[in-house]
Amino acid sequence: MAAQENIVDVNFACASAASTGTSRSRQSRHRSRNLSAHSGGSFCGSTDFFMHDVDISRNHGHGTVPVPGRESHTADLAEFDRYVKIMSEADRLEQDLQWDDDEEESSVEEESGGEESEDHEGANRTAAAAAAAPYVPKHRSQPQDVPIGMNIDMNMNGDAEGAEKGMGETKISNEHGEFGGSIGLDERPSMLNDTSERKQDDANQTRRLSQASEITQKSVLSQKTQYPFNSAFWTYVRSILSNAKPVGFGELPNPNATALKSPDDASKFLSKVIAIGPLNPIQPAVIAKEGGFDEDEVLAELFYGTLVGLVAMRFSPECIQCGSAVMDTDMLGRVPGKALCAGCNAPNKIESMDKIKVMFLLNSDVLYILAENYACTPSAESMSVTSVFAAVPANSTGSGYSYFVGTGEGSQIAPALEPGRYRMHCPVAKTDNYLVIKRKASDKDKAVHLHMKISDLVYSHKKGKKKAELEAPHGKIRFDIFPDTRSFFVLWVQKNTDDKTLMHLPEDERSPYTSAAKVIHHPIFNALFQDNQVVSVQKNIFLSVSNVVLVFTDIVDSTKLYASLGDGPAFKLVRKHFQVLFGAFTRNGGRVVKTIGDAVMASFTTGKAALSAVSEAMILMPTIGRRPDNNNYVEIRVGIHSGQATVVPLNGVNDYFGQTANIAARVQSAAKASECFVTEAVLATQDARDAYKEITGPGASFKLTPLTELMLKGVDGKVHARGFRWLLRSRRASDISTSGTSFASNYMERRVNRTYSLRMSAQSIDSVGEDDADTRDALLKSSPVSHRGDRRGSTLGAHIEEG
Repeated sequence: MAAQENIVDVNFACASAASTGTSRSRQSRHRSRNLSAHSGGSFCGSTDFFMHDVDISRNHGHGTVPVPGRESHTADLAEFDRYVKIMSEADRLEQDLQWDDDEEESSVEEESGGEESEDHEGANRTAAAAAAAPYVPKHRSQPQDVPIGMNIDMNMNGDAEGAEKGMGETKISNEHGEFGGSIGLDERPSMLNDTSERKQDDANQTRRLSQASEITQKSVLSQKTQYPFNSAFWTYVRSILSNAKPVGFGELPNPNATALKSPDDASKFLSKVIAIGPLNPIQPAVIAKEGGFDEDEVLAELFYGTLVGLVAMRFSPECIQCGSAVMDTDMLGRVPGKALCAGCNAPNKIESMDKIKVMFLLNSDVLYILAENYACTPSAESMSVTSVFAAVPANSTGSGYSYFVGTGEGSQIAPALEPGRYRMHCPVAKTDNYLVIKRKASDKDKAVHLHMKISDLVYSHKKGKKKAELEAPHGKIRFDIFPDTRSFFVLWVQKNTDDKTLMHLPEDERSPYTSAAKVIHHPIFNALFQDNQVVSVQKNIFLSVSNVVLVFTDIVDSTKLYASLGDGPAFKLVRKHFQVLFGAFTRNGGRVVKTIGDAVMASFTTGKAALSAVSEAMILMPTIGRRPDNNNYVEIRVGIHSGQATVVPLNGVNDYFGQTANIAARVQSAAKASECFVTEAVLATQDARDAYKEITGPGASFKLTPLTELMLKGVDGKVHARGFRWLLRSRRASDISTSGTSFASNYMERRVNRTYSLRMSAQSIDSVGEDDADTRDALLKSSPVSHRGDRRGSTLGAHIEEG
């Protein structure tokens, strides 16, 4: 360290861009430690000493209150274990997102006054208002599935009293998944005498309904909790956290003193910062990929961690230039419409929820990092013009650390700087200035002493002041760095070039992240936070999502249901229908946006999830029993469409506005009973097409309906949609064309005769040898098969195709 002696002091003249020790408000430094967490930034170097190609977009920090005697970037594992123990012992079953049957039934009975109430009109108004209002749970903790018991009683034989109670003769066994009794077969005409026909019909019915049994049992098993405590994830987090140990960068009592640091010291500190990078901050998409976890499970753990104070959730728009966070906030509604990036000063217009990162900061008691802002990840091009890159921790006293450049292999962190103008920029400490080297250093030159207080270098882009300029006679330099702003600092010296080269991060070099558009669909987020995490409307600026899958459902003939039963009793059945829909949507990653009367609007992030949820809901719908007014199952019609939509705060929730929502609602209106229409926009992705084929494939419970051109009100041009209908739906006169004949009284007879004729014709044709072509052609022409139609509305074809 001979080069450290007889150093030359250089006093630089510059206009201080900030005279205070921090750019953050005092209030932000005194947040509750139980509800916020803080971390710091780190970088990678391009010199021989520093590691290469390290992704540092995950590193950032905020104004943590300094703790005397504690080294920055260190962890308290005992405190971490305490939080995890609290989470492992917490009951995730305290509340239910879905309807509470007992509470709701007593509530409805009290409001309606029962059958003996004199104020029927007032009760009906009350029940109608309850049906029209969006459902908001009283307590939010963990969304659970539809509360369907392991043994499900279903009234399938037309008993009106049993239907109202949701009970009947058919039961689903939780042991074997089989159905006892015969569902709907007692209504068959006596002319059905063929035993094989009866067995085949029973088998078809059982096959279809066994799917409802399987889904129901899975629902019951997952009802305990959809996301149980994941100890493997927190063990993985702890293994990363164990790298945050002291490495000799403690503070000195004298704030004007410096501690000399060797290349080995700097290496140890940078290695530590890189090692804890996945937790600094926690980006769910990144840590899920690196640890081999499901992203939704990681999110669930972090949401519960937020609830107990282990982590803090932050919403951070992605900068269009540097890819880091423009700013951060703990409330989605506080994200501004416009902002300058705190790290690179690029102006950003924040218009999309897809571009808002959701990250989590560990509690500062667990991971202690003194830092002031998010870091900007350097691009490969930016690092190619980097000459010096070193991480400098902060401490509680503001004492300094000395780094050497060009003073020899045993002491330097980088070679001597060549003559020229350099840019010195640190997005974490918010500094931006220049360094001018006058001439090339000679062997006889002593190290130039640069005394740098971070508070003198902080630059405010908003105030438009000139950047500070430091001058040195040659490139051998001792940097005495005093982190008096109590923020992590990066000594980042680059050749002076344009901002795009220095700060722009190409899309292909950016890390994946979890967006706000995805997070608002997570069931745990909705259970815990959706009441206060609502977007805000700002002047001429609205947040949107580039693609959202919207689902609209509606009960078929609900007007007749209310007219015949009255609002209160009808709403009991509607409530059970909500249970089925909410459970199916939640289990498949959907979000119930709102209810409008008995209609439901839900949103999904993928078409595959929406199709799975709708098909599951249709299969489960009979579990709520038959309608007392017409002895049919409760049936729904569904429309699914996807596209860009504007997110707006409406009635305290994140609602969707725009043509995508309009089309989805009108597509639903075009569907028939137990039918779902899916637009081509939804089926544009391969996973959605695969899900559609699975739903409508051989052996499935749904019949494919062909491509249909829909002319929708208020929509220019035709909307192309495909559909599927549940095969076990209640049969209606409107399903097929009948001329002056009562469909209800003649349906079963026509069905049996038709099926029998087809099978007899098929047997006759099969009995003819291949040589007798003329006879086979004649039988084919006379067979009912040749006259079978392909009309979209026909339900008869569904049974014929099965036979």
